[in-house]
Amino acid sequence: MASAILGKRLNIGSISLPTRVILSPMVGVTDLPFRLLCHEGGAGLVVGEMLSSQAIHYQNKKTLRLLRVHAQEHPVSLQICGGDPSIMAEAARIIEASGADAVDINAGCPVPKVTKIKSGAALLKDDALFGAILYAVVKAIKIPATVKIRVGWNDHDLLAPALAKLAEQCGIAAVVVHARPVSKRHSGEPDLEGLRKVVENVKIPVFGNGGVDSPESFANFMERTGCAGASVGRATIGDPGIFRRCELFWTEKRLIPPPTEREKVETLLKHARLAAEFFGLPRGLYRLRKLVPYYVAGLSNATTLRSGLNKTATLPEWEERIHRFLDLLSAEKN
Repeated sequence: MASAILGKRLNIGSISLPTRVILSPMVGVTDLPFRLLCHEGGAGLVVGEMLSSQAIHYQNKKTLRLLRVHAQEHPVSLQICGGDPSIMAEAARIIEASGADAVDINAGCPVPKVTKIKSGAALLKDDALFGAILYAVVKAIKIPATVKIRVGWNDHDLLAPALAKLAEQCGIAAVVVHARPVSKRHSGEPDLEGLRKVVENVKIPVFGNGGVDSPESFANFMERTGCAGASVGRATIGDPGIFRRCELFWTEKRLIPPPTEREKVETLLKHARLAAEFFGLPRGLYRLRKLVPYYVAGLSNATTLRSGLNKTATLPEWEERIHRFLDLLSAEKN
């Protein structure tokens, strides 16, 4: 299976992907600064956080700001959710005009405030609405449209193969399948056999999601599922270079070591500068606070650094605290 996959060029519609490891959209995480880091880290495609099509329709300023695309992050996709085909189509056209290379449709979010408006994972139980939304979006834009779904609603069903086939018939260019059912959210073992059945049921690329957190787990994931690639989420926070390490291990059997403690903290500083530049101060640093624990997990004095950064609202103060922390790391090594 590996040799067959490696011999194929990976495209999503008109988009040619440089690697088979892509960024999974995460609310409050995959904004432009984070996507730039992941692109630099080797992501084949970066995907923006889920945005409400209704918020785009009503020109919500905060939402519209998140539609911004940077010249250095291509190929990039932006994700939308919603339960109205016409409004989803309108939002897709706006995303296309923003300069994105693709539009991703969320049909997998299990959060109640999303599902109660017949959006996100609720679409898994409504084939007619699911198909209508996909068809409307595909017809509204010239760039490729993709969809993210779940393998099923619970452990006792397997909805994804049929839904992926319907998506293919609607003109969707690729499907991303979270291999855990809606009922499990982000816990439990991913259903890799279910993913394989999705791959066998369609001709368009299938990207699996769930459980990939290292080059070794990526290789196992690919071997067992036959997926075209993997969509990686939480493992990228604090480690945006995981994409390149996974790709090199899969294609060349080269195992590159994970980032050192110093490298992770230096990436945090770079992230802070990008966040301040894009969102301004203090908002950019406020948004970053919840991600700091991922960067410093397991480091001595990490609690002190987190506490200090939570009280800091200016970039020079952030830089000073991080440089002091780096000096401590160097002293400990010596």
